Amino acid sequence: MAAIVLAVPSWWVNARLVDSNGFASTMRPVAEQQKVRDYMTEQITQGVIDRTGGSGSFTGGVTSAFVTPLARAYTNSAEFKDDFVAVVSDQHDYLFNKPAADGREDHGLELDIAPMVNRVLKKLGVPVQTSQQVLVQLSGSNLEAGRYHETGLNIARLAYGSAAVAIVGALGGLVIARRRGLVLLALGLATIAAAVVSYAAAVVGAGRAKDELTGGAGSDRAVSEAIVDTVLGNLRELSYIVGGAGLGVLLLGVAITVITRR
Repeated sequence: MAAIVLAVPSWWVNARLVDSNGFASTMRPVAEQQKVRDYMTEQITQGVIDRTGGSGSFTGGVTSAFVTPLARAYTNSAEFKDDFVAVVSDQHDYLFNKPAADGREDHGLELDIAPMVNRVLKKLGVPVQTSQQVLVQLSGSNLEAGRYHETGLNIARLAYGSAAVAIVGALGGLVIARRRGLVLLALGLATIAAAVVSYAAAVVGAGRAKDELTGGAGSDRAVSEAIVDTVLGNLRELSYIVGGAGLGVLLLGVAITVITRR
């Protein structure tokens, strides 16, 4: 039943981290966290000021009094959630897609918040809309383009392969075995083991992931840590559900075994 132990965490990693749509759905709760909204409010405010004269100019000084409340209102809106997911998903693709061989310089992880800046500029009634990137670099991150491309492919193979073996093995055991209670008991134990492995991966992986994404101590660290905590928190929740299901299967197997031996 080793396949079950491998299938649960690998399937989750593939569905929630490697797959771009799964990753995007996982990121929506991140945009709701206050520390993320506060950081993005600061960055959007600075981006707007830079596009309307600069923080040291008369225009920038006046604008800053109005732009922060508008930026904060925007980061508390549904529009921000959609924009944040889009921005972070671009960085997901940067890490998991095969890097383009066009010779462009690799600047590392950078969030392009130009669409967010443009939304606030529009709320201000400023006719200037930036067509250039407004980049926020994640300090301390040395991750390069395509860093997890091969890893993602290998995880996908492991997820589908182990799941297929686990399903065939479980169904085959239930069909062929004379003592199906013992088979269910074994399946329950394997499922509980998968839950334990998933939980351990979430706990151990948290430190490793934060080291990868947040090598620096800049204010952007709050965003990176929020992403890691949310993603691995989801894995911990899954481990509880899987563990409960495994316990139920185990108890069913014990009950059937006891009844059939009478």
